[in-house]
Amino acid sequence: MFKEATPEERRIYYREEWKPGDVPDFLAESIGYREFGFDHDGRGPRDRYNSFTSVEGLEKFLRNRTPYSAYSSVSYYEKPGNREGYMKAELVFDIDAKDLPTYMKKCCKQGSICEICLETAKQYILSLKDIFQGDFGVKKIYYIYSGRGFHMRILDPDVMEFTDVERAYILDYLSGSQALKGSAKVNRWLAPRGYTRIFKDRLLGILEDASIKDIQMIEGIGSTTAKEIIRNRDKIISDIREWKNLEWAPDPKTGIIRTARFKALLSILKENKYDKFTDFVLKQNAGILDAKVTVDTKRILRLPSSLHSKVSLKCMLIRDIESFEPISQAVPKFVSERKG
Repeated sequence: MFKEATPEERRIYYREEWKPGDVPDFLAESIGYREFGFDHDGRGPRDRYNSFTSVEGLEKFLRNRTPYSAYSSVSYYEKPGNREGYMKAELVFDIDAKDLPTYMKKCCKQGSICEICLETAKQYILSLKDIFQGDFGVKKIYYIYSGRGFHMRILDPDVMEFTDVERAYILDYLSGSQALKGSAKVNRWLAPRGYTRIFKDRLLGILEDASIKDIQMIEGIGSTTAKEIIRNRDKIISDIREWKNLEWAPDPKTGIIRTARFKALLSILKENKYDKFTDFVLKQNAGILDAKVTVDTKRILRLPSSLHSKVSLKCMLIRDIESFEPISQAVPKFVSERKG
């Protein structure tokens, strides 16, 4: 497993295992509005500006060409073959297990994947599910296993109308940033919750998993300070989880409270290092999400039902994200038939 598929294995997959019914309904129903891209030799999707009027047309192409990788646009176009007449676009998030931050990925080397980091990536997707579904009432969410991670694709009508600027605001929100200015539409959409829930979850994730060495990665924090944080970790985590024992700092000009710092952590770090610590949390969290995928509506994503030839796993729609196990559910038949 995780071994690159040979040209013959690609032919076997697309001609014997791939089925038109594996293309998700949300994609099949809009196929005439989407651009398709293909990678034929493992060097990237340089074959762009393709369009199909039906799944049958896509089927013919895949069976004949057996591409290394297949992709489709998240945007809808009036003329997808020319990428003209932009209409709207899904809001998408890409979590790649091979690119998880160091504190989340202690199972295998950076750039590789295994069952452990795939599960970590899935748990992150589940946290996004709770935010969008539970807090904001988003209805049309689809989860895709990409081959080395997960895509979350949102097709609610109002969300699909977001501009690239508004998509960037959503990304800021999910990374824990407070900088959500200038968009009344997004501010209304996010109104039920403040940024603090997101930041709290991410801060807890880092503190619960971090080693002394991990904490020393933060600018200005040395061994002594890192050890003290670990020593007081239970108290700090308890305060964050229950959102208590905070020191509130008002804006010096307006008097409006702008900053809240946890006293147990602040007593160790002091103000300057505390702010560097929180900046680190924001940057690490932002790094989990591929910003380009979310903001750039011209992006193409792996086609659900296609083969990720680099690792010999299927890119597929996930029916039940909670119980999904890629190592057993996304493995093509030809993998089990390999010799040696």
